[in-house]
Parts: sequence; C-alpha cells; structure tokens
Amino acid sequence: MSYNCAPFLGGEMKKRKKQPLQLLQVGVGTMVSSMSIAGFILGYVTDRFFETIPLFLLIFGFLGVLGGIMKAHEMLSNVPDPIVKAAQEKRDIERSKENPK
Repeated sequence: MSYNCAPFLGGEMKKRKKQPLQLLQVGVGTMVSSMSIAGFILGYVTDRFFETIPLFLLIFGFLGVLGGIMKAHEMLSNVPDPIVKAAQEKRDIERSKENPK
C-alpha cells in the first residue's frame, strides 16, 4: 500500500480547481444566512438559559451576521477578475511563443 506523503514532507500539492462563480455565489448566500441564523439561535438559547432580556440574542445575532459577512468577503476576494485573467493568459501565450522549450 502506498500513501502520498508529499504535503507533509514539503512536496507540492495539486492546485484545486476554482469553483464556477454561480456556485460560489450560492455558497456565499448560504454561508451568510446560516451564520446569521446560528447566531440568533445561540443568543435565544443563551437568553432562555440565563432568563434574561434579549440581550444575548442581539449580541450573538450581530456577531453571526458580522461573521457571515467576513466569511463572504474572504470567499469572494479569491475570485479572479475576468479582464485580469484574460490579460494573464495573453501574456502567458506571448511568453510561450518567445521561449519555446
């Protein structure tokens, strides 16, 4: 039996394929809404446990929304711009013509 230990020994890993933009947008919407709902539910349960006014509901709800927006920004910041991507591909083609191997 053979195991691939390259990632643990400093070897290179294969780059992951980027997801299509539409699928990424669905994932972002799901992430924001699920984190917001989880924050509100956690706040509600905490308020019921401590028998307080909806203080924790508001705090955890706000933190859930904030965390969802931060996660969405992180996910969408890695999406390449189509114009930049086209320019990079054009430059790569020109370099391969200049320096054939």
